[in-house]
Amino acid sequence: MPLRFGLLRNLTGGARLLGLRRLPPERFAGGFDQLAALLLLDLLVWAALDTLHAESGSRLMLDGLYGWALYLLLGLIACALVARAYCRRADTRSLLIPVLSVAPYVLVIFWLASDRSELRERPTLEIILAVGFLLLLSIRLQQAAYGSARPKALLLAAIFILAAPWVLRTLDLDTRLWLTDDTEEAQADDALAEPILYDQPGRIVAAVEHMPAREPGQAAVFYVGFAGDGEQEIFKRESLYGEQVFAEHFRSGDRALELINDDDDRDSFPIASVSGLQQALKLIASKMDTQQDVLVLLLTSHGSRDGLAVVNGTLPLLQLAPADLRAALDEAGIKWRVVVVSACYAGVFVDALKNDSTLVVSAADAQHSSFGCEDDRDLTWFGEAFLHDAIPKTRTLEQAFRLAAQLIEHRETGEHEIHSNPQMFVGARMHAKLAELEDAEAAARQGTIVANHRGNTLFGH
Repeated sequence: MPLRFGLLRNLTGGARLLGLRRLPPERFAGGFDQLAALLLLDLLVWAALDTLHAESGSRLMLDGLYGWALYLLLGLIACALVARAYCRRADTRSLLIPVLSVAPYVLVIFWLASDRSELRERPTLEIILAVGFLLLLSIRLQQAAYGSARPKALLLAAIFILAAPWVLRTLDLDTRLWLTDDTEEAQADDALAEPILYDQPGRIVAAVEHMPAREPGQAAVFYVGFAGDGEQEIFKRESLYGEQVFAEHFRSGDRALELINDDDDRDSFPIASVSGLQQALKLIASKMDTQQDVLVLLLTSHGSRDGLAVVNGTLPLLQLAPADLRAALDEAGIKWRVVVVSACYAGVFVDALKNDSTLVVSAADAQHSSFGCEDDRDLTWFGEAFLHDAIPKTRTLEQAFRLAAQLIEHRETGEHEIHSNPQMFVGARMHAKLAELEDAEAAARQGTIVANHRGNTLFGH
């Protein structure tokens, strides 16, 4: 059979396999030339999809072929093992032909699906749907290769399919052909790194000096926002929004300092770094009555089991570990602490920070991710629930956390996500301290409402 007719026959069969139709082995054209042609076609489809998704200004870089070749090799080995599991005399090529025939369609469908925002926001659902489809497809592929499916081969295929997401995450190979050339930008960043970092202490001093003086005789609240990842502006937005929310809740006003990483803006705020946070806490402590005033510290970024991500272009920044944050707070001498950590695995900070005069809130426990950090959102799921939906509608932070935890659990259940399990620790003395502060704020707000009502009545409104 001529090559082109055999290729057309195989691709037609692959399209029917995509619909999970059962096909007999004779439906496909075999031979080494068909195998090579299908392999080349798959490569061209992948290259075309990568080209469609290339960023403006990208250049062709063939390094991605190495990653693609390794993934292909792993796939070929998996097919060979499944064939041997089916029967010792089973021909691997018979399985590869239907696999490579359906592969172009699967590539296109999966690539297009990855662009859907509803799936990007629910990665667990995306994986479940993909794995479920591939498990069903593996049955049809064995039937198309050998006429029937056998349990031993199906079990091995299922193991490979279930292990694939873990293997892809572990290897994390870059298979892109079109890449932006970051060399010149990186060199420019390296040249600017020293003056930028040298300038930070003076900028933090200036920001703290502009804070208004605290009123003698009553506890004041100071706010520090720390947006760690400069590649996504959602963390910047969350930190700034947190400043507004806590200013309303505690009347902290302008007693606030923002440390923000933003790859596109290093001028509006001091950058977020471990050394910058250490300096900021010491300077703010000098403005506080450290035995009476309260610090609210909001940390928002990507997270890991090692701590908080701190990234600003190519600047050489250290990551923020829980022990480093505890040491910075202790060295500053700040006694009363409210620490909110909005990040994956944020629970790693709870044990390190908890003491009798601290409240710690984390977006997740130490073993799980939190959700909603896509840059097209205003706030993360936790930031939206805690800062936007809970604090303005409750009287205390403890009530706000309990409401936020319920909202997040309900949302994660509805989105079929693994629960992040937000955590809260409240020291006994901090519980009493916040009750005193929040009772005073509630009374002050009620007094303002009554005064406004009387004024309106007096003037006939």
